[in-house]
Amino acid sequence: MPKHRMATPSRSKGSSQPSGGMRVMAKRTSSPGKGSFNFKNGFFSIALWGLGLINVILIISFVSKHFLSGAEHPMSSEAAIEALPADNLKIEVLNGCGVAGLARKYADLLKSHGFDPVNVSNYEGSSNVPRTYIYDRRSKEMENGLRIAKILGLPEEFVAYQESAERLVAATLILGADYKQIPANPK
Repeated sequence: MPKHRMATPSRSKGSSQPSGGMRVMAKRTSSPGKGSFNFKNGFFSIALWGLGLINVILIISFVSKHFLSGAEHPMSSEAAIEALPADNLKIEVLNGCGVAGLARKYADLLKSHGFDPVNVSNYEGSSNVPRTYIYDRRSKEMENGLRIAKILGLPEEFVAYQESAERLVAATLILGADYKQIPANPK
């Protein structure tokens, strides 16, 4: 097959008329700009690769911290408890086991920790409550009740949320027959 070549008339420098001979133009082997390094495109290409690498590192860090650590990170109720000021936090202390003066002793103990016991009396339901209960009346996260439990040395299982519209207190402590096992027993 014959090669196709483009022919152009050649002009001589001294004459304005074209000469009869044709000059053959050579075919370019590379397109313009491909043979030399284009700094602008190279810079953007390197920048995109760098940003992509940073994204991959951040994703790996996030996944390993939150999903692959193996240890659960439970929310600590202690941090929330210590953030709550006990000053003037209104509570009630109720005697549910019939021991004379017991509610007053625990009210005084909690008062020394900054609580304001506004109701200290006998539990109306019964004087034979088998176990001590702490009812948080305002916080569904039971922050107020957990603070009382911490002061008394009781585990979290003694605290429950029980909203009460008629009570104007943040928490209620009902002392049961197990009061002698409470670590902070004010004898």
